[in-house]
Amino acid sequence: MSWIPFKIGQPKKQIVPKTVERDFEREYGKLQQLEEQTRKLQKDMKKSTDADLAMSKSAVKISLDLLSNPLCEQDQDLLSMVTALDTAMKRMDAFNQEKVNQIQKTVIEPLKKRNQLFWSWVTSEWPQSHELPGLHSQIPGTGLWLAW
Repeated sequence: MSWIPFKIGQPKKQIVPKTVERDFEREYGKLQQLEEQTRKLQKDMKKSTDADLAMSKSAVKISLDLLSNPLCEQDQDLLSMVTALDTAMKRMDAFNQEKVNQIQKTVIEPLKKRNQLFWSWVTSEWPQSHELPGLHSQIPGTGLWLAW
């Protein structure tokens, strides 16, 4: 019977199989990609709503400038058309404001909240509350924990 104190040359037994590790890395990559895409969507929606508001404000300003034009005072037909245009632009601005408010409530804020809640959960100090201490390790540089 031979006794080898450090078992030199024998492969270490892996606690987590390579397939599980690869699956975990793939899923983590998908989560990072999802986070990137939701941030991009949130940023694009914000740009879109800002552009909508700027466009409707510009249209209202143009219609007000047309109303104050001296030509409108001289021609009644032109004045009535510009007044109708001004009314339509003000209504469009009001509808646009409501649309932007709805987008803010239904898209932008939920995306922001989802990112904050989800990633705060993923990066929390999970192992401290885990029932089996010692059966986990932190993935370097990510703040995530791997348990088995």
